[in-house]
Amino acid sequence: MNENDLIKIARVIYAEGGIFSGRNSAALLAIAQCIHDLLPNYKDLDACLQSAFTASTDVYDEACLTAARAVFVDGKRRFANAKILQFRSFTKYSNGSGEPDEKKLADLYENYDYLGKDFISNEWGHFYFGYFKKEEKSMGFKMLVMAGHGKNTDGTYDPGACGCGYQEAALTRELRDLIKASADQAGVSCDIAPDRNHYSFFKHGGKYDVSKYTYVLEVHFNASVTPDQAGDGKMKGSMIYISQSETGHSVEDNILSNLYALGSCRAWDGVVVSQRQWPNGLLVQETCRRQGVSHAVLETCFVTDKDDMNWYQAKKEKIAAAIIAGIQEGFHLNYVSPVLTPYMVKVDVSAIPDHCLNIRKEPGINAPISGQIKETMSLTIVAEANAAGASTWGKLKSGAGWISLDYTKK
Repeated sequence: MNENDLIKIARVIYAEGGIFSGRNSAALLAIAQCIHDLLPNYKDLDACLQSAFTASTDVYDEACLTAARAVFVDGKRRFANAKILQFRSFTKYSNGSGEPDEKKLADLYENYDYLGKDFISNEWGHFYFGYFKKEEKSMGFKMLVMAGHGKNTDGTYDPGACGCGYQEAALTRELRDLIKASADQAGVSCDIAPDRNHYSFFKHGGKYDVSKYTYVLEVHFNASVTPDQAGDGKMKGSMIYISQSETGHSVEDNILSNLYALGSCRAWDGVVVSQRQWPNGLLVQETCRRQGVSHAVLETCFVTDKDDMNWYQAKKEKIAAAIIAGIQEGFHLNYVSPVLTPYMVKVDVSAIPDHCLNIRKEPGINAPISGQIKETMSLTIVAEANAAGASTWGKLKSGAGWISLDYTKK
């Protein structure tokens, strides 16, 4: 793929989704992936771009060109375990609340898998359709992510905690969607629960079958009786509630460990048994537990603390990736690679930021660093894995750990 071809692709990305430029990089990456995944069906790139996409002009920007390079040069993908073959805009195909209108999209639902969405508001976004790889469909693990608070059964709205200019219900929906996007990129099977206040729904007799899921993560933001609206330089931190019926909390430990590594800190005991504060437990949590499904309430940070909210706003995409990485680590997902014939790769440190490539104990950007490569060299890879932070991780024959293969060449 030469530079002229990349510019052609960037122009189409801009024509299809220029509104996302500088606002949602995943959406630009998805358009580039769709071009990549459709290309084998056409005789050449020009035929693909002219037949399957909005006519482009000479206009493009650096973000669109970066997305084109990421997919066609670096091998990155919006969905690690799926092909994007169609996408539709919120403008014509949303139900008005940022969710797919299944009637308008009936033909796509019938012929493709619904892969997910990217958006910048309830009015502007894309829905993606294509095919999951067979191994993705057969994976035993499947998670569900819920956003706390929101629309009650009687039509009123529960905003949750408010502070520092933020509303918990809005934040939980933002983070819910970021977690879903990170799960998609990591190849973790993840669904979003219906957009409602699940507490109100279950309290008024609502029924929701979660038995097909392995794990339910309910996203919240905490509140304090002593708010810090100005910022005192200290975070109040992150914690997770689990039911006393759970037999362990290694998954939650991993999630919190990753958040602490990003700069958060432990709130209360970190992982807290819900019945310690509420004798009957949490309604949504216990409803899921009665169906035999593990459920955790993530109190991401404190909406009433300026330092916590500064941390979240600066790192929310990394926070979402860290949460998914913790789930991968805890459930041992995407870590098993097929028998692999060892092969050599070259690491050129001159092309790497800071001229240094980290070696990590396990696959994933949040795994502890076990060493560093600071000189250009060739190395032997004996296993591969999918995990957060790279399109593929490679295990070093030396036993030193894992490296991102995005910075190597065979």
